[in-house]
Amino acid sequence: MLYRKLGRMIAQAKKLAVVLVLSAVILAVIIHFVGFDATVQAIAEAGPAAFLATALLMVLLLVLQAAAWSALNRGIGHRIPFATLFKAAAVGMAGNIVTPSTYLGGEPVKVVYVGRKTGLSYGELAGTVLLGKYLEALSFVLFLGVSTAAAAIGFRRVLFRAPHLVLGGAMLLVVCVALGLSVVLWLSLSRRRHPLTGLVRLVARARVWPRFFAAAERKTRTLEDQVSRVFCEEGRAVVPAFFFYLFTHVVIFFKPAGFFMLGWRTGLGTAQLGLIFVTCQVLLAVQLTPSGVGTLDGGLFGMLALTGIPISAPQCAAFLLCIRVVDALVVSLGGSLAARAGAGFLLRSGPPAAGHARLDIST
Repeated sequence: MLYRKLGRMIAQAKKLAVVLVLSAVILAVIIHFVGFDATVQAIAEAGPAAFLATALLMVLLLVLQAAAWSALNRGIGHRIPFATLFKAAAVGMAGNIVTPSTYLGGEPVKVVYVGRKTGLSYGELAGTVLLGKYLEALSFVLFLGVSTAAAAIGFRRVLFRAPHLVLGGAMLLVVCVALGLSVVLWLSLSRRRHPLTGLVRLVARARVWPRFFAAAERKTRTLEDQVSRVFCEEGRAVVPAFFFYLFTHVVIFFKPAGFFMLGWRTGLGTAQLGLIFVTCQVLLAVQLTPSGVGTLDGGLFGMLALTGIPISAPQCAAFLLCIRVVDALVVSLGGSLAARAGAGFLLRSGPPAAGHARLDIST
């Protein structure tokens, strides 16, 4: 069992190493086309204050995520030290950065980390994580809709005139879809529907690993029952968590404003920040490389060229490099925390240690 686990870990590490090397090559090519000297000069002009501000905003983001999860855990009787939840948020964020989704990749690792640290049931922790993702998604689609509307209004002369009418129409579609999804998600939670279970059932009917997804359907339904109960009956936990997640989007929204103001005294308006936010979030929804190297760069460069936002390509490259440096620090922190805890749970199998209280939140 131990050798199989180690074998799987080594195989995953090799795949990750290949992806990281590929990402480094893509990043080097992008900097080459932007201009190495110009990029270095832009980094020097930005100065340490802009980089430090971006790092502090990432710390604030992790604090808000940990606070939201803490509120949900308190709602079902869990008393988990905030430091543990903050470390789990860092581990989960590291997983999100190096996996193909900036929203979901690290969530299972968070559950395992806290479960092994506290002895709480994985099922209960997974239920709070799932509810947290629902609340995060609900706050995100609302904020995305507002940001898209602000960008569309601010750049209406560019987006709603030829030859960019298709882009303007796509942004309006994003607003409508975001608002529609928020309504559907709210109704699903408040009326105790099972959208995720339905999705798993649909995959099972397609005869893709039928036994696995049949079992997954039952477990998913149990989780969603727990999530709906907490959502409907534990408003004192849900409301604070919702606003904590909403503030995480606000932090991301203002991240470019702090960097460019501290770096070059370049002020960005609401419409400009909204357009940058929408572009980044859409491109990072399904990222092909860690931190979206390649796709995020191309999308931001194209958006700047299209709208005429007063940010040069070297300045944009400096901002993206700053994000990658901070992401690398988070990955290092998350990896070191996981490695330090490895002696406690990575090399062991089985459920959390017996003797710890396990709460039944399904009734």
